[in-house]
Amino acid sequence: MPPELRLQPDRLRSHAFTAAGLSEDLRGVLPPSSGDAPGGPALVAEHERLRAVLLGAVRELAELSVALAGAATASADADGVVTSTMLRIQDALGAARPARSSGGDWT
Repeated sequence: MPPELRLQPDRLRSHAFTAAGLSEDLRGVLPPSSGDAPGGPALVAEHERLRAVLLGAVRELAELSVALAGAATASADADGVVTSTMLRIQDALGAARPARSSGGDWT
């Protein structure tokens, strides 16, 4: 398969791991809910707005991590299917197989 069509599962897994780490790091620095914090209603409201935005980013990073991990699995599965299909076609045609069957040799 041409390299520009491959999704590179290892890179996707690495990005998924990074996104999960960022989500956890951000969760770890979230300010507590302000509740009755001093500073007046405007400051409390701004604090809560900021906390809500940060919580949204935590969730989005976690979702991104899951999506990237799923894409990595699907990509690896698809590469396996393409490789086995290409090997069956080669066998059916009676052609010699390439020395390495990573999927990158099929053009």
